[in-house]
Amino acid sequence: MGSSPKTYHLSSHDRQFLDLSFELAEKAFGLQEVPVGCVFVFNKNDSLNSDSNRGEESGIIVGRGCNETNLARNPTRHAEFVAIEEAERWCEKNGADFSEVMRQTTVYVTLEPCIMCASALYQLKTKRIIFGACNPRFGGIASVASNKEYGHAHEIELIPEIDADRSVALLKRFYDRENPFAPEYKRKTKKKFNSDSPQSNNVNASEYSVKK
Repeated sequence: MGSSPKTYHLSSHDRQFLDLSFELAEKAFGLQEVPVGCVFVFNKNDSLNSDSNRGEESGIIVGRGCNETNLARNPTRHAEFVAIEEAERWCEKNGADFSEVMRQTTVYVTLEPCIMCASALYQLKTKRIIFGACNPRFGGIASVASNKEYGHAHEIELIPEIDADRSVALLKRFYDRENPFAPEYKRKTKKKFNSDSPQSNNVNASEYSVKK
């Protein structure tokens, strides 16, 4: 008999920060971006604490972001990279060592990071990644690739598929509406699918995930 899936229980602090990542994903949705949000939380409480960024006693929000690929006309502006850049600015402002901060940072993200983002998170030696739905087409944590392919000695504590249904529902809302940034031929194909396919109301959004 196969083993049962592992059950993870988030602390109230983890829940707070994951909820914030979903708020950022909703922001991306409003910007016509693929709805993914990400929060970086530095888990060491010391003299570097900033009251404006503190969530609770559990840590400091040093970076946050949502997808901005269309807004910035830059395919690398994924939520994780936006958050990384903000974390770099936070460290510079607070006189903190960026590498050391990353080693004590938990990443909260609504969708499994793609291969590009996952590789960056391993290079930064982040402490933990808590993510929502798996990304079966581009997921770089476990779905398509893993640390074995990246060749990094560093291991990250992974807490997968937290609020996965919530993540998929948000993606489905995005893919069910017309994307004004998509090429015209893709928009026409989508309209035909929506009107002609008897399965159009049973789409699993995670199967249609694209690079963020």
